[in-house]
Amino acid sequence: MANHVVDGANGFVASHLIGALVARGDSVTALARASGEVVRRKVTDALATLHLNPALVEKVQVRPFSLAEPDLGTPVSDVFAEPCTYWHSAALITFFPRREAELRDVNVVGSANVAAAFARHAKPGSRYVHVSTAYQHGTTQSRALEQWPEPGHPSEFRNDYEHSKRAAEVELSHTAPAREGEVLVTRLGVMVGHSGTGRALTDLGMYDFLRVIALFARRTPGERVRFVCHPAAALHLTPVDGTVDRMLALAGGPLDRPVRHLVPPVAVPVTDLFAAISAHLPVELVAVTAADVEAEPFSRFEAIVNMRCKFTSPYLRHEYEFESHPDAEPPPVTPRVLDLLISWYVREGLPG
Repeated sequence: MANHVVDGANGFVASHLIGALVARGDSVTALARASGEVVRRKVTDALATLHLNPALVEKVQVRPFSLAEPDLGTPVSDVFAEPCTYWHSAALITFFPRREAELRDVNVVGSANVAAAFARHAKPGSRYVHVSTAYQHGTTQSRALEQWPEPGHPSEFRNDYEHSKRAAEVELSHTAPAREGEVLVTRLGVMVGHSGTGRALTDLGMYDFLRVIALFARRTPGERVRFVCHPAAALHLTPVDGTVDRMLALAGGPLDRPVRHLVPPVAVPVTDLFAAISAHLPVELVAVTAADVEAEPFSRFEAIVNMRCKFTSPYLRHEYEFESHPDAEPPPVTPRVLDLLISWYVREGLPG
């Protein structure tokens, strides 16, 4: 039986990871700012999503946790009593402006505190997995490589969240565990629900966009809404079940390649995403160029929707190319899976 410590345990990816770990018989200590009740509810839901026995949640040990404290605000003698794989998943995810200081405190300083605690207290043979995002690459047009990053200026990113995740990776690259080959960085794509059912326990990413579109589509059905998109725009939608499978396989294998992209080999074209949404909501979404909008300016309705989607729409305006390899690539989102993801959320996930 292997030992695992997972922080940010009430998060979308972390709760599914914990569910998969306890299902295979491993020991899991879950760290979170949230109460034990909240963590157990999230893990129970994740177990159900993964078609696993929800009663397995009883095997999870929940401990309090604080990114702001040098020793994580929890008894480290319990957390690091045995050699373990430590999964650092806790993060602040927001695209809203004027939260740069908070993002730095949580995602950069907080991550450094966790890595330092691991370096001080983890037993020999332990491993450290840092959960990051493939979009830490920012707006740079070059191919994103599986290597430690260089520092970047805030202007090179779509938002402060991306910049904070890059800075956290830079800090981690200078630590003793990284130098000693004990670290794995998993850069995730755009997280979505289960590939077999479409079930999603998150409102982030694609689902934030869907929620806004649904709000306006139901208020004013039948409207056309255009979005400025790169001609080759595509999103690396990544189902949570395939992501967890790849994370577990990579963390249990050799760490000779410390930075890995967990993105599907084939991304979902934005035009396909728009068609799938339009098939389930009374709206027509259209991808256009900036020149098209200059020739035919947005209607008032289109301008309002675009304004409400201003934190998602920048991801539609770039073409991304991530280095990836079969051992880290989750299965791609096919048209059938995309339809499942959209239809489940429209049916079950949207506010009433």
